[in-house]
Amino acid sequence: MYDIAVVGLGIAGSSTVYQASRRNLKVIGLEQFGSVIHAMGSSHGKTRIIRQAYFEHPDYVPLVLDAYREWDALEQTIGERLLIPTGGVMMGRPETDVVTGSRLAAQQHGLPFEELSAAEVRERFPGFRITDDEVAIYEPQAGYLRVEPGLQALIREAQRHGAEIQFNQVVEDVQLQGDHVVLTTPTGTFAARQVILTVGAWLTRWAPALPLEVERQVPMWFRPEEHHNLDSLPIYIREHPRNGRQAYGFPYIEGQGIKAGVHHQGQISPLDQVNRQVTSQDIEQLMETLDFIPSIHADSLQEALVCLYTNTPDSHFVVGRVPQNPGVIIAGGFSGHGYKFGPTVGSLVTDMALGTQPGPALFHPARFR
Repeated sequence: MYDIAVVGLGIAGSSTVYQASRRNLKVIGLEQFGSVIHAMGSSHGKTRIIRQAYFEHPDYVPLVLDAYREWDALEQTIGERLLIPTGGVMMGRPETDVVTGSRLAAQQHGLPFEELSAAEVRERFPGFRITDDEVAIYEPQAGYLRVEPGLQALIREAQRHGAEIQFNQVVEDVQLQGDHVVLTTPTGTFAARQVILTVGAWLTRWAPALPLEVERQVPMWFRPEEHHNLDSLPIYIREHPRNGRQAYGFPYIEGQGIKAGVHHQGQISPLDQVNRQVTSQDIEQLMETLDFIPSIHADSLQEALVCLYTNTPDSHFVVGRVPQNPGVIIAGGFSGHGYKFGPTVGSLVTDMALGTQPGPALFHPARFR
C-alpha cells in the first residue's frame, strides 16, 4: 500500500514524486516510457522559459515566485545550475495581451520591469528588429530552465528520499476500492491511498469529460554562422503585428544554437493522430513569424522536433480531484506554459492529497461544468 501513486513522469509527475517523497510519504511513480527523457510528450526540448511578469494572469505570479524558490533549492541540493538568468522581453503593439498583461502582472505584484520603445529594444538588443509601432516590457529576472537535467535531478532526489520509480508501466485502469485506489498494469496491480494523474496529453483519454485539446508544436534550433548579436539575447515572446502569432525563443546557447518556436496556432488532433514528422509548412510558418530576427535563416536550421500542448479553453491549468473518483487528483492542461511551475505544482497536488489545501480556484476542474 503506497500513500501516493503518480502516473506519468513528465515535469508535473517527476516534481510530484520529488515533493511527496521529501515529506516521508511512501510514493511510487509509474511511467509508460522507458525513461523520463523521451520525445513523445511535453517535457523535452532542452530549454523552457521562466518569467515572473506573467501576462496570462496575475494570479500566476505568486506561484512562479514560489517556483523560483523551489528551483533554487533544488540547485543548492544537487550543486548544478538549472535556471539560467537572461532577462526577458515581451514585445508587441501596445494593446496586445503580451504587453498589457505583463505590465499588469508586474505592477500588481511590485515586480521590477522597464517599458521600452522599439528604438530602445533595437539599441539594447541588436539582434531584434521590431517595428516602430511596437513596445516591449523588459523584466530582469526572466531566464530559462535546462529541461532534461531538471527532470533527471527531480527523479534522482525523489529516489534518494525513498520513492520507487518504475518505467515501461502502462496503467490500464484505475478503480476506487473502499478507502484506496487500485491501478492495473500489464505486469500487475498497485494499491495507493491517493492517485495523482500527471499524464500530459493522455489526460484526454483519462478525463474525456474535460474540454481538453492536443496541439502539435514544432520548436526548432538554428545555428547561423554569425551569431554575435544572438549570444546575449534575453528570452523573448513577441506577438507579430501582422499575423498575430506569438514567437518565443532563447539566446544562442553553445552546443545547441538558438531555439525558437510559435506559441499556439499548431494543428489540433486526437492524440493518436498527431503528425510526428516536421514539414516544410512548419518551417515556413516559423520563418514568417521570426522576421524580426534577421540573423536567422531557414538554411541554418539544424534540428526540429514535435512536442505536445494539452490545452484548456481558457489556457489555465487543470489541477484538482476527479468528482467521480475522490481518490484521484489530476494535474494537466498546462497549455504550453507549465514546465516552469513543476516543483510548485508537485507541492500543490501533494498538499491536496494530504488534505491540507484545496488548490487554486483558477485551476479547479469544476469550472468547466
